[in-house]
Amino acid sequence: MAPKENTPQDIAKAVKAALVSELHIDPALHPVEVRIVDGSVLIEGTVEKIAQKKRALLFAMGLEGVPGVIDRLRVRPAARMTDDEIREHVVTALSSESALKGLSIEPEVNGGVVDLEGEVWSLSHKRLAGALAWWVPGSVDVINSIEVVPPEADSDEEVSDAVRLILEKDRLVDASSLRVFTRGWVVTLDGVVASEESRDAAEDDAWFTWGVNDVVNNIKVDAASKHELP
Repeated sequence: MAPKENTPQDIAKAVKAALVSELHIDPALHPVEVRIVDGSVLIEGTVEKIAQKKRALLFAMGLEGVPGVIDRLRVRPAARMTDDEIREHVVTALSSESALKGLSIEPEVNGGVVDLEGEVWSLSHKRLAGALAWWVPGSVDVINSIEVVPPEADSDEEVSDAVRLILEKDRLVDASSLRVFTRGWVVTLDGVVASEESRDAAEDDAWFTWGVNDVVNNIKVDAASKHELP
């Protein structure tokens, strides 16, 4: 007997169940709507962490019978800001970053969602620009539409290099104490940091990196250690 195909109702129920059981999203605090639109799964709402957003989308994409996912999930902003304020902060962050000097990147902001357009020389530049936009306190999502000219072949090594670069730029993270390894677009973080805040910031940075499909956070917290790798 052929296996039963998932109906749209089955798919929506599976995604909703995963939001609670696997991603630990409290539906009372963070109600997320899941429905089927023209065969695609639409996920809409606000979650607490970037990891929850990305994992929810990847789970839905992996379900049998799902031709596409419409992403309307947003991450709760660290501060309330108008679109103009967010854009101003993004422009300042991009123009102040020495690694991006001479590059033309134009941010547009709508409802807290930052859309980055423009051209850069490498995938690492594209990924760094995306992280800088995510770091703006009012950002609820970042669409990284930046083109790499000329096109560059992507790889796990390139992802690791970009994550290391982003960690080095983050003032909340001691990048010298961390190792980054990527396989199949899954980033693994190892090392020691002084606080849970730093551990969480490092994981967020990996998730903020364009193209990352999952993050394994093996970082240990030890306030007494020197946090330096051998």
